Amino acid sequence: MGKDGLYNLAHAAYRQYMDEVVTNGKPYGRFAEDFLNGHTYSICPCFRGKNEHKKNLGIIKGILRNCQGLTEELWRKGRFEKDDFMAMQDFYDTTDVPSNNTPQPPAPGDSAVLTTFECYLNREQMSPIAECANEAHLFYTRVSVDDMYSLLHCRTGFHLYANRINLIAKLFDCLSYHRLVCHKWQSVLFANKLILSSKTGKPISPSSYSSALSKLNKREDQAAEYIGMMVKRVKEMGQTDESENK
Repeated sequence: MGKDGLYNLAHAAYRQYMDEVVTNGKPYGRFAEDFLNGHTYSICPCFRGKNEHKKNLGIIKGILRNCQGLTEELWRKGRFEKDDFMAMQDFYDTTDVPSNNTPQPPAPGDSAVLTTFECYLNREQMSPIAECANEAHLFYTRVSVDDMYSLLHCRTGFHLYANRINLIAKLFDCLSYHRLVCHKWQSVLFANKLILSSKTGKPISPSSYSSALSKLNKREDQAAEYIGMMVKRVKEMGQTDESENK
């Protein structure tokens, strides 16, 4: 019943996903259909319990069908806790289902796909950036050094879901200021579909980053100051490496 019943149902889906999709290679769509069909009826004898189960199953159905990207991103980390489920449910509750008119990704060879940040940071320098992103809750899920490496090197097919667009803009603005990424970072993020909106599931536009950053810069913000401090530290790490190699 209630939130525990919903989480328990989601966790059952996670266990079945790990067994059928990850271990045995079943297609995701078939797994989702089988799970929903296998949990149609509730064992609860009362009408209230049956209604609660029907409601919970409807939520899980919506998550499995409309939020596959985030669902697999969370589940493939090898664990699925209540905080992960809360992030999943929050994303589902605030996301519009994409229409059939959703723009298609650029075709191979499109110049937009080749756009990069011109980033030359090493993995050691990316560690504080990942720490910064997690502390400031920039994305819906925690990120690793490998995640940041994939983001800053525009790995094909990689994406993250934005949690705080203004602070994401602040991070990249600081990286650009210290010449750690190119000045057209907004366009690079958009062209490569690296960061998706938590409300629409679509890439965030350059103008959205600019607007969010402009509003943020008009007030004091501890998280923004923290981001600035961490990026400065990353810059200093690079300068130290250069001096040691001379």
